[in-house]
Amino acid sequence: MSATDLVLTAFAIGMKRDEGLHRKWISISHKLGPVAGTVHTVSLQRIGRLDMLLRVLEDERLERLKAGQSANLDLSLDLQLALSENWLFSSYEVARAAKKPFQANSNDASRLISLERRLALVRMPLAKGVIQGMDRNPHKQNPPMLASAGDNGPELYRDDGSYMMSHGICAGTGSALWSPVDITKGETIAICRRDLSDEMLALFD
Repeated sequence: MSATDLVLTAFAIGMKRDEGLHRKWISISHKLGPVAGTVHTVSLQRIGRLDMLLRVLEDERLERLKAGQSANLDLSLDLQLALSENWLFSSYEVARAAKKPFQANSNDASRLISLERRLALVRMPLAKGVIQGMDRNPHKQNPPMLASAGDNGPELYRDDGSYMMSHGICAGTGSALWSPVDITKGETIAICRRDLSDEMLALFD
């Protein structure tokens, strides 16, 4: 069996395992896509298929964690994290594009605004190595102290692309878990990929 066949099989497993979730993503693509722009209807369908694949990988990750970590190098985790980042970047672009049109149509955009912000909190460190919002006042003049690698103690944040966000695996879902700094709260928070997905799926509930 070729690598392409294996990938297609994995996607098929994800879509068939939860047909209700599959229908939900189709519904979201037709509701949110036109608001964000026609091109995002297709983007959301891809995002949905990737989400269903990731949920399979995440559930299997949980089983691996319960069984104990393998001593061998596990490249499946590297793949899961890479796909999770791809899912997040694509989801952010849709949420960002939909925000203003959603508000212009006099819809309650509170859920979408919250989702877009949480996606951005993770996206900025991943894509640019900076903390979301640090380029604006008053945060720009008051950079936080951050824990540094090793035993050097806290270091003053530098807005130069060197910020590295902590990440791991959510013990409850097996999905990627990111820990960005929320500068408006002055603290590090935990954001789980599965939660972001569920928030997007619940936008029209």
